[in-house]
Amino acid sequence: MLTTTNTTSLPNILLIGATGRTGRLVLESALTRGYKVTALIRPSSALPSHPSLTISKGSPLETGDITTALTTINGPVVLISTLGQTRTSGNPFAATTSPPLFMSASATAVAEAIKGQPADKVKKVIIMSIDYDIFDMRQTLEDQNAVDKIIKESGMVFVMPRPAMLKGDTALSVKILGDAGEKSGFMPSVSAKSVAEFILDATVSQEWDGRTPVLAN
Repeated sequence: MLTTTNTTSLPNILLIGATGRTGRLVLESALTRGYKVTALIRPSSALPSHPSLTISKGSPLETGDITTALTTINGPVVLISTLGQTRTSGNPFAATTSPPLFMSASATAVAEAIKGQPADKVKKVIIMSIDYDIFDMRQTLEDQNAVDKIIKESGMVFVMPRPAMLKGDTALSVKILGDAGEKSGFMPSVSAKSVAEFILDATVSQEWDGRTPVLAN
């Protein structure tokens, strides 16, 4: 994986989902790497303070809240979303507790907010997704199909990494199992930390632009 050290060339990050399992790891690593991060979090949430972290309170489903967060950022932005459907347990097959089409509703709000920005404001969106071939979960599948359609038809530069089953938090080498999991074996897994590092590498690399790489260890 890449390790960025030239902080003068780093884009700003608008992070949606910063309080979640993978989002917290993205935030931690981004600050360590020298990024300036604006985190859009719900009014009821909180994050530890950091000189390079700005908190913007609002909903990931509201275009206006995303727009407000974007307009507070000076310079080019990479928007990262690590939102995921919440479940009754950590088991990926457990029942969902999120509203139907939660992630696609957020993707729509993201696309609408970016439309209202100057053309060169948001350089890229990185939306964490899943590999449909690995997890056959009806509501998640429908939601992620909708996210794919919204983002791909938006005209934005995008990367949509699809983690296999999240397992462990140690940063390990990432294997790319194709853009649809066509190279996957039986129940592959990837650590949340590996996913976070891949996402941050993708902010400054064009290698995965326009793709949906399935990630495993």
